[in-house]
Amino acid sequence: MKLKKVEKPATDKTKQGKRAKNKGSSYERTLAKMFGNRYGIELKRTPQSGGFSKKSEKADDFRGDITLVDKDLELKVHIEAKNQKTWKLKEWITQAENDCPDGRVPVVVFHQHNTSRDYVCIPLSGFFEIVPKDNIVQKKGV
Repeated sequence: MKLKKVEKPATDKTKQGKRAKNKGSSYERTLAKMFGNRYGIELKRTPQSGGFSKKSEKADDFRGDITLVDKDLELKVHIEAKNQKTWKLKEWITQAENDCPDGRVPVVVFHQHNTSRDYVCIPLSGFFEIVPKDNIVQKKGV
């Protein structure tokens, strides 16, 4: 009896990878709109989601997941967006810090699965740098 060679069906890993990439891209676009609406600026998802050369100074505007449309403006923050079921905050912080151009504050924005909650992780020194005192304290009764 001769055995037939049976072709294995293609795995769903490529579909899962595409879905995960699409989910991440969608979250980046959503965050760009949220930041844009809040601050009255136009932001967009970085082409290839920050996949440009990290060593080139010319690529500074393309690092991170969200960038400004207006080239006359400069972001003070370097935004890494994460929409994953399992939080890997230590890895995300390391990525944000390693990819962050000089002069910017690394920020990780992440979503809590199955909720409408988003969170921001920022170094304390960066928080002090970009959040003015007036947004922290005020006189009572004002």
